[in-house]
Amino acid sequence: MRVGLNPEQRAAVEHGDGPMLVLAGAGTGKTRVLVQRIAHLVETGAAPWQILAVTFTNKAAGEMRERLAQLLGDRARGMWIGTFHATCARLLRTWSERVGLRKGFVILDDDDQQKLITRLLKDAGKDDQITARSLSVRFDRAKNEGLDPVAVKRGDYVDDLVAEIYPRYRDQLLRENAVDFNDLLLHVLTLAADPDVGPILATQFHHVLVDEFQDTNRVQYALVRHLASATRNLTVVGDDDQSIYRWRGAEPRNILDFDRDFPDANVIKLEQNYRSTAVILDAANAIIAHNQDRHGKNLWTERTGGDLIAFHMAGDDRSEALHVASGIRAMVDDGNVSPRDVAILYRTNAQSRPLEEQLLRFGFRPKVIGGVGFFERKEVKDAIAYLRLCANPDADSAFERVVNVPPRGIGETTVEKVRVHARASGRSMLVAAREVAQSGAVAAAARKKLAGFVEVIAGLVDVVAAGASVAELLIQTVERSGLRARLEADGSSEAEERLRFLSELVNVASDYDDEVGDDGTLDGFLERTALVQGADDDSDAEVIRMMTIHMAKGLEFPVVYVTGLEDGLFPSLRERDGVSESEGLEEERRLAYVAVTRARDRLFLSAARVRRVWGKDQAQAPSRFLDDLPQHLVAGAIRPPPRPVAKPMAWPVATPRATPRQPVRPTWDEHDQRSGDDELPVYRLDADRADRSEDPYRPGTSVSHAAFGKGKVLEARGQGPARSLVVDFPAVGRKTVLARFLAPA
Repeated sequence: MRVGLNPEQRAAVEHGDGPMLVLAGAGTGKTRVLVQRIAHLVETGAAPWQILAVTFTNKAAGEMRERLAQLLGDRARGMWIGTFHATCARLLRTWSERVGLRKGFVILDDDDQQKLITRLLKDAGKDDQITARSLSVRFDRAKNEGLDPVAVKRGDYVDDLVAEIYPRYRDQLLRENAVDFNDLLLHVLTLAADPDVGPILATQFHHVLVDEFQDTNRVQYALVRHLASATRNLTVVGDDDQSIYRWRGAEPRNILDFDRDFPDANVIKLEQNYRSTAVILDAANAIIAHNQDRHGKNLWTERTGGDLIAFHMAGDDRSEALHVASGIRAMVDDGNVSPRDVAILYRTNAQSRPLEEQLLRFGFRPKVIGGVGFFERKEVKDAIAYLRLCANPDADSAFERVVNVPPRGIGETTVEKVRVHARASGRSMLVAAREVAQSGAVAAAARKKLAGFVEVIAGLVDVVAAGASVAELLIQTVERSGLRARLEADGSSEAEERLRFLSELVNVASDYDDEVGDDGTLDGFLERTALVQGADDDSDAEVIRMMTIHMAKGLEFPVVYVTGLEDGLFPSLRERDGVSESEGLEEERRLAYVAVTRARDRLFLSAARVRRVWGKDQAQAPSRFLDDLPQHLVAGAIRPPPRPVAKPMAWPVATPRATPRQPVRPTWDEHDQRSGDDELPVYRLDADRADRSEDPYRPGTSVSHAAFGKGKVLEARGQGPARSLVVDFPAVGRKTVLARFLAPA
């Protein structure tokens, strides 16, 4: 019997066979229940490799694996734990040929998808009619529902563009042996309908468990239903009151109608909250109770009482920001909280500017969560594109991204001639570039530069063929491509930062090499980087974190400020495709519920009477959600003026204001903003390094490596250019490295 569980949690953990819906309110310990249930299944006889647990983020999957390893030790190995996309990618590797893909297919990330659509629009002469982003949204919306984008008609001019471009997009993916994120799921759904493969997939897992079930779309629900169809052992955990991603394709009806699809499902409600005070929970319950389409729940806690909720009505958005920043400064100066204890939430990213300005005036370091992630950095994506081209010579998207990165004098005219030759000959652009470089189709200077790029890729392919680790290949890529030399020659702080990110990418590859050992492949690393979602670094103890409420879901903070509580802004009253006004308002109320339940100890709410929108001051009405709050929970009276007719809030655009007064608190010296990291190693290879590959490195020999430093040889394997050495580097541990990339120490 598992200890430390309340009665409802224990009932969910110890549930036997059959479908189960766990309605887990905010802060009720749903992750603990999922992990404990999986451990219970293994301890009562379930085979680990027959358990599939699906999450929505790589971070959640990693945390689940870590917790299960602590509970089960080696018995946790073999489980399928990952995101929908990672799970489907793994299944598709086995059955790729059944859906028309070749072995070693690649996964296009969002940026690569945008570049491909941009090129197709340009080829069709339609790039002045619509952006690639707008078109990809149409593709994604249809695919989230399992529909052909061409068949979805909305009665606008975009229908014709979708009908023209999507078939070309689909055919280009097929030619490049590539898939986008939605295709991963749709291809596996196709496999589910295959008369031979479908029954295998239906029996592969004895237990299927889904986290954050309220965020699933129709395709994802269809997949898990098929994977659990043979045993019907489907456990879904979620909270319909936190379904806030309909705009991203989530279908709230999946969780609302689960007991209709599975009439015999065991429905368990988790309502005891372990996060917030009773005051905060009572406010959250009061807000969400106004929604009609929901499973009834009422959060409660043993943390009785708590500070009353504070509300402030400011004159305008700048005054609101001033109130927030000064309030935080007072709490920090009194020693009641640390800056890291505080989160500022808002409905739209555009609200952040005045808040950042005021936080800076009061000596804080605002950090907007949800900015550019690590794998979205240009230099990181450039380096990965080189690797993609090494792994897949047909990857035209990768070719076009890096053929002139860093700038090597290969202009658009030359690239267009390569593109035309590739289309005419039916070859990849890399092969076409080699042929164009050997012909008279371009000027002599252009031929030389094009040939130089082809030689760089050929050299990197040789490094792969010689058995180099992914980390070593990345080092070679940064060197041979000229990326390092270009950034070092730049000498700017931005260039230094880019070098640091490339260095960190090598660290990522090194971690991958260590984790998978001899089973590691370039394809495996590329798949992992395509699926990984970047995360912000919260290591700076001085930051005040700021984020949209959508970004805050799943997080919690001792002190939370929810700003911009005005009708038209929050709730947003804009029209949404395929969503009625009442459905849209219910989702906005769920968003308010999520915002309130992020707070553990103290909650501050604010609004502005005037907000600058599209350069003009617009009168604002207090949010109708404020009317939902019981007066006894709020410090002071909420006496909003008569509510005018609210208009949908357009994207707020703040214009420059007068120079602010002397800061109340001195801001930090800009020199103190540096991270304080030690100087990162610069990767250099000696010109004669290749000639050392046949040197007789015996165990015990001291060697040095450009990135890993000095080490001692433990084992030598193979002969000639492919000879590799197992080396113990004190700085980074044991690594397997090609001998030609080492030097005697």
